[in-house]
Amino acid sequence: LIWGVNIIVLKAAFAVFQPLALNAVRFSVASVALLLITRAIGHKIPSKEYWTRIAVLGVLGNTVYQLGFIEGLARTRAGNAALFMATNPVFTAVLAHWSGHERLTWRDWAGLACSCLGVGAIVYGSGQEIALGATITGDLMIVGGMLCWAIYSVGSRSLMAEIGPTPTAAWTMAIGIIPMLLLAIPSVSSQPWTAVTPAAWGAAAYACFLALVLSYLIWARGVRDVGATRVALYSNATPVFAFLAAWLFLGEIPTAFQIAGGAAVFAGMYLTRSSSTVTTSAGQ
Repeated sequence: LIWGVNIIVLKAAFAVFQPLALNAVRFSVASVALLLITRAIGHKIPSKEYWTRIAVLGVLGNTVYQLGFIEGLARTRAGNAALFMATNPVFTAVLAHWSGHERLTWRDWAGLACSCLGVGAIVYGSGQEIALGATITGDLMIVGGMLCWAIYSVGSRSLMAEIGPTPTAAWTMAIGIIPMLLLAIPSVSSQPWTAVTPAAWGAAAYACFLALVLSYLIWARGVRDVGATRVALYSNATPVFAFLAAWLFLGEIPTAFQIAGGAAVFAGMYLTRSSSTVTTSAGQ
């Protein structure tokens, strides 16, 4: 729900902010907030044996994923981006199954297929233009970003079992923003900060404290407790809440295809949720 509304919020914010400048602001503030929360609930700095994993996951799940998503979105069509974002649960399921973290049943695979078809129906019903092959660079960047997020989702589960979901989210983000900030220096320098309106700062605050801090904590706990595949599948509900939010806030009436697609997404979630997946990750 938070991420679905965030799509509308970011679209409004990008009218004022340069994408990389906004990401630099919201990730910097969010990482500090997550580290403070981690300290407040009694977690200490992880020991040195964890830092290689934290660094690798942080760069993949924050720097590379965000750059692939933001820059890919700028180079492809909105319909393409929405479709390729639906590959994340598939990548996650394959990696989780292949690595032995989760054993998926036929209901899991059926739920994934149903959910992805639902996203396709939502994109088709939204009227967003799709041009597969016409924007290959942007398409590949989006797919690469989704693959990085899937690796992060699967790879971080064992780390969460060892140091906790909150420290994992906090420290991987803190490490991941370092190269992100370096790459964002030109955008931050050229951003007309005095032109940023209070409403735009409000959008940035939503994109920071809700779409990053709160959502990352919820996501991390979910990955630890129910597995990366189910959590990734729930991300396909994002476009459902996005078109519902557009209906509520922008007056954009959903089409029959969008409604049917939303029903298919939730049917897929139900199939996966009610399956007998056996998890074998550390700490279970």
